[in-house]
Formats: sequence, structure tokens, C-alpha cells
Amino acid sequence: RQRQMCIRDSNNFDHLDGHLNLFTPLQRRLYRKAIPIKGSDIFHYLRTLFEVRLNRHGVKMSASDEFLSAEVNSFPSTLYPVFVNIIDNAIFWLEDVQVEKRIDLDANASGFLIRNNGPAISERDRQAIFEQGFTRKPGGRGLGLFISKRALQKEGMDIEVLDIPDKLGVAITIKWPEGADAS
Repeated sequence: RQRQMCIRDSNNFDHLDGHLNLFTPLQRRLYRKAIPIKGSDIFHYLRTLFEVRLNRHGVKMSASDEFLSAEVNSFPSTLYPVFVNIIDNAIFWLEDVQVEKRIDLDANASGFLIRNNGPAISERDRQAIFEQGFTRKPGGRGLGLFISKRALQKEGMDIEVLDIPDKLGVAITIKWPEGADAS
């Protein structure tokens, strides 16, 4: 019986340790200077972090070859939380979508693209969503995108909502730093 408890405790510890390891890239002090961050690393991180929630809400998240092969020099502690915030928001807003719920990650010459087929962001809200305290999310505090924008700007990057003519409801771009040689 005691051996069974030790095995169960060991399994619980391993499970908790796995979850805590997800936060390692968020520790700024681990990286004294910007490092190459690949889209494939970001995608793996997001899948691991959101897998249970994506499945529970029936959301399919995919990444294009361009996203997976894209690479930019930055701090994981800057870039990863921005993606986490955007994906978290997307899952929330996709809740009432009646068709297949999708989050698509892509990249082009100017930056990363995150699209979802949730409700479109109104023209009036496109700039406001990056202001401190602005939110349409019930119980939201309006800090996630505000902090994301400021953190990216400190690294010479930016974030904005794109006007998209296709069927996907929201497109957000994370722009590379000026003059970056992102591949």
C-alpha cells in the first residue's frame, strides 16, 4: 500500500513538474539576450499548454509550413505570453461559433499571423483593444493585449488587428522587428 502511494505521488509530481516546465520560457532572467525562436517551438508550446482546453471546446489549431519554419530573434518571455494571450482570447470568443472552430497560425515576410473564425472585431474596437482597461470579455480586465503590445514594442516589434476580406473572423499580426532577418 505504501509503495502504491509512493508511485502515485511520483506520478503526480511528474505531472506537476511537466506543467511547471511550461513556464520555463517565461523566465526573463534565463535569457540575457534575444535568442532565435522558431515558429515550430511556439506551436509546440501552445499545443502543450492549450491541448486539453482546445479539445474541450472543439477548437482545431493548425500551423502552416511558413509558421513552423519562421524564426525571429526575441526573448521567449516577451513572445510566448503574447501568443498565449491571443490564443486564450480566441478560444473564449470561438465559444458560440456554430461551424468548425479554427485557429490558424501563419507567417509572412512581415511577421506572424494568428487567425480565427470567431466574431469579427468591430472597426471601432480595433485600436481600442490595445488600450489599458479596454475589454468586451465578461469579467476581463483589459490588460492582456495592452501589456502584449507594450512588451513587443520594447523589443522593436508590434501587434495589430488586420482587416481581412476572407471568411475568417479575426486576424492579428505580430510584426517582426524593423530590419529583422526573419526566415
